Amino acid sequence: MDDLKPCPFCGGKGKLSFKDYAFGGQNCIGDRKKKYRLQVICNKCRSRGKPIITEWLINPDPYRTDYVVPAYPYMTLENQNAMFAPYVRKACEAWNRRAK
Repeated sequence: MDDLKPCPFCGGKGKLSFKDYAFGGQNCIGDRKKKYRLQVICNKCRSRGKPIITEWLINPDPYRTDYVVPAYPYMTLENQNAMFAPYVRKACEAWNRRAK
């Protein structure tokens, strides 16, 4: 994520944002099925890159990845990184493709 280009409008730095998009339910042992919306947002002018929607993920926790400060210990960091890496890559590519 360090290879994000500056904002084409103000030159500010981009930051990855994770937001809940859809909740698909929970089974009897507590496994949650969710979708997230990821996008890069400028810290200065708040312009946004193209939103990327994940597939249905089981027990997703974007706050437990290398991309965001870890907060919840219920899944390993490696599993979370593998789960979100393709979507993070797509969101960063969408941000970097914008013309200045």
